[in-house]
Amino acid sequence: MTQIGFDLKDAHEALDQFLNGERMERWIGDEKGHPVAYIVAAEAMDEMRNGYSEWLDSQEVHEELAGQPAGYKPWIHSPLATTDRLLPHEPLDEVLAHAMFQKPLGELDERERDRVMYMSIACLLRVTLDPDGQGAVPILMRGHDEDEPGRSLRWQIAYATGVPGLFVRVTANSFLGEEFGILTGSGYRLASGWYSREDASAAVDALGRVLPNADWMRMGPGGFTPKASAALKAVIQRYHQFGLQDDKPEPEPVTDAMPAEGETAKAGVSQ
Repeated sequence: MTQIGFDLKDAHEALDQFLNGERMERWIGDEKGHPVAYIVAAEAMDEMRNGYSEWLDSQEVHEELAGQPAGYKPWIHSPLATTDRLLPHEPLDEVLAHAMFQKPLGELDERERDRVMYMSIACLLRVTLDPDGQGAVPILMRGHDEDEPGRSLRWQIAYATGVPGLFVRVTANSFLGEEFGILTGSGYRLASGWYSREDASAAVDALGRVLPNADWMRMGPGGFTPKASAALKAVIQRYHQFGLQDDKPEPEPVTDAMPAEGETAKAGVSQ
């Protein structure tokens, strides 16, 4: 919407014009020209607030997922999923339009756009099904950026493991090479610092044995009982970033219900 700018010293004039004339939006700028206030009609403010609220709601993991078994389900986990939209293909569309037709996506006809969409979905399905055996899949995880407005969901590429809801992902690079971390399906990083995917996967397998009742797709830092938190640390001490530590005992399985009502513990063991 068109906005009229006013200097801070003319703020009263801007308000008078708004109240006594056309309800066009106005903004007030400081001495450097940076906006410090906006004058907006009530109905426009309500529309913006409702739109923002709906956007936040679309980013939430909805409660009806609580009864679903753990695992990767893009058609369920995606906040924008519909019956004909199983995977987020849009980020690939523009790139493929140039690669396939040497034209921007907006200049393609309907038949060409359909071909681009089919190719985008095919690319995503290859990542999901991963015919080369690497096990990499796109996982919709909660974002943890402090600047994000509320809880949000972000697609990440990680390696599937034998434990539903636990994934291995490259988390950093150091002078020793790539570092791998273990993430839950909820986006919570349990630990990181392994220098091989195999060692990180061994720790994942141990977590599956030691904490068999954990719902890793929904597990967060507050979902561990004290006993489970201690078991998690014991697993990482034995299945260490530098390999199996034979001097550390194999942790006993914790078969308690998780999370227990009222019991939380700090579970992060980032290295």
